[in-house]
Amino acid sequence: MRGVPWVLLSCLCCCLLRPAVPGVSLFRYGPRVGDRKLVRRTQDFTSRLFQPQIGFPLGSSLRNSLYFTDNGQIIFPDSDYQIFSYPHPLQRRFTGWELVALVAPFWDDADFSSGWGTTYYQEYVTLYGEYHPLVRQVESLIKKFTNSKDYKARWTLKVTWVNAPAYPAKWTFGTNTYQAILSTDGSRSYALFLYQSGGMRWDVTQRLGTSVLMGFSSGDGYFKNSPLMSRPLWERYRPDQFLDSNSGLRGLQIYRLHREQRPNYRLMCLQWLKSSPQRPRWGRNQISCPCSWQQGLWDLRFQPISIGRWGRSGKQLCRFSSWQGGVCCSYGLWGELREGWRVQSPWQFDRELEPYNWCCRWNDKPYLCTQYRQRRPCIGCAGYRPPRPAWLFGDPHITTLDGVNYTFNGLGDFLLVRAWDGNSSFLLQGRTAQMGSVQATNFIAFAAQYHSSSLGPITVQWFLEPNDTIRVLLNNQTVTFETKHEDGEDWEIFNATGIFLTRNSSLVSASFDGTTAITVTALSNILHASSSLPEEYQNHTEGLLGVWNDNPEDDFRMPNGSTLSPESSEETLFHYGMTWKINETSLLGERKDHLPSNFTPVFFSQLWRNKSLHENVVSSCNGQRQCIYDALLTGDTSTGLHTMMLFKRYQEMNTTLNKYPPTINGSHVLEAYRGQTRLFQYTSNAEDVTFSLGNNCADVKLFENGTLLWTPKSLTPFNLEILARSAKVGLSSLLQPKTVVCNCSAESQCVYNMTSRVGNSSLEMAGCKCDGDTFGLYCERSKDPCEEQCFPNVSCIPGQGCEACPPNLTGDGRHCAALENSFLCQNKSCPVNYCYNHGHCYISQTLGCEPTCTCPPAFTDTRCFLAGNNFTPTASPELPLRVIQISLSEDQNASMTDVNASVAYRLGTLAVRAFLQNSKVELIRSLAPASGSSTQHWKVISEFQYRPWGPVIHFLNNQLLGAVVEAFLHQVPARRSKRSEGSRNNVVFHPISREDVRDEMALNLSTLKTYFSCSGYKGYHMVYSPESGLTCVSPCSEGFCDHGGQCQHLPDGPRCSCVSFTIYTAWGERCEHLSVKLGAFFGILFGALSVLLVLGVAVFVVLRFWGCSGTKYYDYRLDSAEASQ
Repeated sequence: MRGVPWVLLSCLCCCLLRPAVPGVSLFRYGPRVGDRKLVRRTQDFTSRLFQPQIGFPLGSSLRNSLYFTDNGQIIFPDSDYQIFSYPHPLQRRFTGWELVALVAPFWDDADFSSGWGTTYYQEYVTLYGEYHPLVRQVESLIKKFTNSKDYKARWTLKVTWVNAPAYPAKWTFGTNTYQAILSTDGSRSYALFLYQSGGMRWDVTQRLGTSVLMGFSSGDGYFKNSPLMSRPLWERYRPDQFLDSNSGLRGLQIYRLHREQRPNYRLMCLQWLKSSPQRPRWGRNQISCPCSWQQGLWDLRFQPISIGRWGRSGKQLCRFSSWQGGVCCSYGLWGELREGWRVQSPWQFDRELEPYNWCCRWNDKPYLCTQYRQRRPCIGCAGYRPPRPAWLFGDPHITTLDGVNYTFNGLGDFLLVRAWDGNSSFLLQGRTAQMGSVQATNFIAFAAQYHSSSLGPITVQWFLEPNDTIRVLLNNQTVTFETKHEDGEDWEIFNATGIFLTRNSSLVSASFDGTTAITVTALSNILHASSSLPEEYQNHTEGLLGVWNDNPEDDFRMPNGSTLSPESSEETLFHYGMTWKINETSLLGERKDHLPSNFTPVFFSQLWRNKSLHENVVSSCNGQRQCIYDALLTGDTSTGLHTMMLFKRYQEMNTTLNKYPPTINGSHVLEAYRGQTRLFQYTSNAEDVTFSLGNNCADVKLFENGTLLWTPKSLTPFNLEILARSAKVGLSSLLQPKTVVCNCSAESQCVYNMTSRVGNSSLEMAGCKCDGDTFGLYCERSKDPCEEQCFPNVSCIPGQGCEACPPNLTGDGRHCAALENSFLCQNKSCPVNYCYNHGHCYISQTLGCEPTCTCPPAFTDTRCFLAGNNFTPTASPELPLRVIQISLSEDQNASMTDVNASVAYRLGTLAVRAFLQNSKVELIRSLAPASGSSTQHWKVISEFQYRPWGPVIHFLNNQLLGAVVEAFLHQVPARRSKRSEGSRNNVVFHPISREDVRDEMALNLSTLKTYFSCSGYKGYHMVYSPESGLTCVSPCSEGFCDHGGQCQHLPDGPRCSCVSFTIYTAWGERCEHLSVKLGAFFGILFGALSVLLVLGVAVFVVLRFWGCSGTKYYDYRLDSAEASQ
C-alpha cells in the first residue's frame, strides 16, 4: 500500500522534468555555410583580432577590436597586443569594473589538446544593407525580444564552439556545443548565447576550480550576469535546459551590450563615402575662397551667411552656382581664411557640414577624414581670382572692365555689357532720363538677364522710386523680401533658384548663379550700379563697359567693330556711347515718356571754361573730376560729393579685391616624440611679417620670426594655429598643421602613419608597434606569466609564473586537475529520474561511485523530494529600480563620459553593492568665474537594483541617500583608466549635501513583496528582516505542527505526522486536537480500583492483626491477678 504514492510521485516528477518547451537550434555553422575553422591542439588558444570599421559599442565605450578564446569568451582588449586566453573565470560574478572587458557565453577552462573539438567563426559585414540570411534571422530575434523594431545589423560575428572538452580532456568526459552571436548597428549592440539542446555535457563534479561564468562586463561599469549565476551549480552547467523568461525558449540568452544608444559617426561617414562619388559632378570646376574676409566682402558673388549653429565659428561667406556647385568659407577674427568647404545647393549647409562632422570632427579615425577630403578637397584660396568690377555712378560716369574712366550722358536704353562663355551668358542694360531741365542724364533703371546651360533666363529689374527707394522685379514679378535677424542686424533677402537678392536700405544686390553680381544703389535720386564679372567672361564682353581683355586701348569698341582711342574727346565718346543705344524693346520694357530725338548733353569742357568761378566746388571735391562735373552740372555740391564718395568706394573695392595676405611656408605635419623638443621653421613671401599662435598651446612656443619649438609633455588635446600678419597690407594668413605625438615606450615603436585623433583637435596620437614581450596601448607593459590568473588558491611569482598545484592535484599551476586514479567512476552513470524536483544527479567518488543528488535550496532530503529549508525568493523581471537624482558640480571641465564613469565608480563602491547604472547625465549649466576656471553643474539620474538577499532592501530604502552624500565627501585617488586617455573615473566633485540628493523612485516593503515569489512547494511565505532581506520560509520551520507533530513539506504543502503521548492522541491537520485513549482510560481506572482494593485489604489485614494482639495482652494480666489471689 505504501508503494503506490511513490509510483505516482515518480511519474509526476518525470512529467515535470521533461522539457515542455523545445530547445533552441543553433544557427547553421561549419564549412558549408562559409565558416572558418580554428583549432590548435594546445591547452589554450585565441583567435585573430576582429576590427570592425565602425567599432563595437560595449557599455559606454566604442571598442576597436575583439577576439575569442577556446575558453568560451569574446574579449575586447585595451590594445592590439594585449592578447591572453584567461582560462579561469572570476571567483565572483561580474561587477562591471573588471580589468578585461569581455562577453562570456560559457567561461570555463576548456582543453582542445587531446584531438577532438573545434571552433568555427564567420564575420558578416553589412554596412550598406547587404543581404545575408543569418543576419536577417539575428535581426528578427533582436527585434522580437528587445523591442528594437528598427534594428538593422551592420556588423555581426558568429562563433561556434563544437564538442569543446573540459580540462583535462584526456581524463574528463562530456563536451559542450554552443554558439555566440555579436551584432551591432553601430549605435546598439547585442549578444545572443545559444546552447545546443543536450549538447552541454560537462560533468560538474569534475570541475575542481572556479565554476562557469556567463554574462558580460564592459569594464566601465556596465555588466549583466546570466540568471543562471544565482542557480545551483549543476544548473549553471546545463544552460541548454534553462528556460529564459523573456524569450520563452530553452537554451537562448540575449543581452543588451550598450549602456545607451549613441550615434556612430564612423558608420555615418562610411555610408556617406559609399554614396558620394569620388569627384562630384557639381564640383568639377574649382571654386576657391577669397583669401581674406576683407577681400570676400567686396566680391559680390559671395554672400555673408551665419551658420554658426552648424558648428562653424567665426564669419562665413558662401557662393553658389548651378554648374560649379557651391563653396562656403570661414574666416577668423583677423579676417584670415580658416577653411573652405563644398556646398551642393544653397541654404542646405547642414547636408554638407554633416559629412564633414561625421568623418573629421566627431570620430577618432583620421583615415576617414582623409577619404572625405578625397571627395571634398579642402578649399583654399590658391586658385582664387577676384571678379572684374565695373561701375556706373553719378551723372553718369563709367569705369570699364579694364579700368578706363569716362562720362556718358546719353538718353535712352543702353547695352551696358553683354558677356558669354561656354556655359552661360549675361546681359546688363540701363535706362537714363534727363535730370529735370539740366542738359544731363542719370540712370533710373537697370535690368540684368542671366542664362546658363542648367538654368532658364533669369531677369532682374531695378526701378528708381521716390525718396531713394528701389522697386525690384524678378521675371516681371515684384520681389517680396524676407527679413532675417543675424548677428544683431536685420537684413532682407530673397532666395530662388539661380538668384540671390539682398536689400539693405537703398542698396539692392543680385547674385546670378554665383557667377555674376550686380549692386544697385539709390542716392540723390540717382541709381548707381557696380558689376562683378567672373574670369570666364574675359575676352567675351561688349557694350558700354568695354572689352575686357586687360587692354584699355580697345575699350571703346563699337558694334561695327571699329575702335576709338581712350584719348578721344567727350563729344566723340558721346557719339560712341550712342552706338550702344537699344532701339528695339529692351529688358526694361516700353518707355512711357517721350524722348527728344536730338538730345545733346553739356560737356565738362563747357562747364570748366571759367575756373575762377568754381574754386569752392573744386576745393570741396578735392579736384576730383567726376565730383566737380556733377556739382557744377546740378548746381548742388552734395550731389558731387555723393559721386566722389561712390568713386572712392569703388576704388577701395578694386584695391581690396587685388590685395592678398602673406603666404606661410613650412611643414604641414609636425611629428614629435613625447618629452623631446622638435624645431620647425616657417617663412613667408611678404615683408614685415610677424608670426604668432592663434591659440594658447602650453607645449608649443612660436617666435615672431617663424621658429617653432614643440616639446610634447602631455596628451592634452589642442589645435595648433600659426598666424602670419603683414603690417604692410594689414592682412593675415592661417596655417593649421597636423600634430602627431608618439607616446610609445620606445621611439622605435612609433608608427606615425597609423594615428588616432585626440579629442576634437588637430592633435593625433601615433600608433605603437610593440616588440619583444611588450604590450599595452603604448607598449608600456612587459608580458609576465602572472598576467593570466593561476589555478584558484595557487600563487603567482612575478617573472616566474604559477607555483605548484594544490595537494592531490596535478598540473602546471595554471591548469590543475585531479590525479588520474580519481576518475575510477567515469564509466558510471545516474539512473533515470533519480533526483526529483530538478535536482542534479552525479556519481560521487567519495561514496563509492554511488549516485548523489545536488538539490535546490528548498529541499532537505537526499533525493530532492522533501522541502522545508528556507531560500531566497525569485524576483520578477518587472521589478522596478531604485532611482535617485544627484546634483553635482566640478571645475575640471569634465566631459559627460568622465562624469558618468566617475559617478558610477563612486556608487559602485558603496558599502552595499546595488548600483546598476546612470540612466542620464546632463550638463545643466557652465559658469565662468573671475578666476578664469569654469564650474560645470551636472544632473545625474542613478539607478540601483533591489535584491532580496542581505541588507540590500534596508540599505536602499533607509541608508542610500546618506551613503551617497558621504561617497562624494571623499576624493577618488587620481588614476586614469588605461582603456582610454579621453575618459576617466576620478573627476573631483565639490562636496554635496543631503539637499543635492533626492528620491526619484523607491518602493516600500509591502510593494516590493509583490515583485518577489517563492517558487518552491506550496505553503512557503516571505519573511523580511533588515539584515537578511526577504526569505521564503516553510511553515515547518515555524512550528507548523502542534503537540510535537513531525512536519514534512510535500508538493501540496506542509504535512503533519501526529504522535501520541501519555493517555492522549494528537489529531487534526496540524495536530492541534487531543483525544484520550479509551484503553488507557479503563486501564488506569481499573488499575486505580485495583490499587484501592489492595489498599483496603491491606488496611483490613493490618487492623485485624492489630486487634488480635490486644486481647491476648489483657487476658494475660487478668489471669495473673487471679492467680495471685
